[in-house]
Amino acid sequence: MNTAGSLFWANVTKMLKENNKSLRSVAMHMRDGVNDKKTLALYDKLYRYKREAINPPNVLANGVLNYLKKFDEYLMFSDLYTEE
Repeated sequence: MNTAGSLFWANVTKMLKENNKSLRSVAMHMRDGVNDKKTLALYDKLYRYKREAINPPNVLANGVLNYLKKFDEYLMFSDLYTEE
């Protein structure tokens, strides 16, 4: 059985891979393109959640969703939790 976190990160990873992007791109987007220590810390946090398949807090999940909407304008929050 998949957890919410593993479903979320599997779908996010798939979408990022399809668009040749990475979690670093997400962190940069969430920090409005600023590349500083806070961006690196955000990337580290996203990476840890992904590696441990932890469901991210709503603010982080919403930031990831907003980034992914650049590639699919009809993407909904629930789409990130669907099984294939």
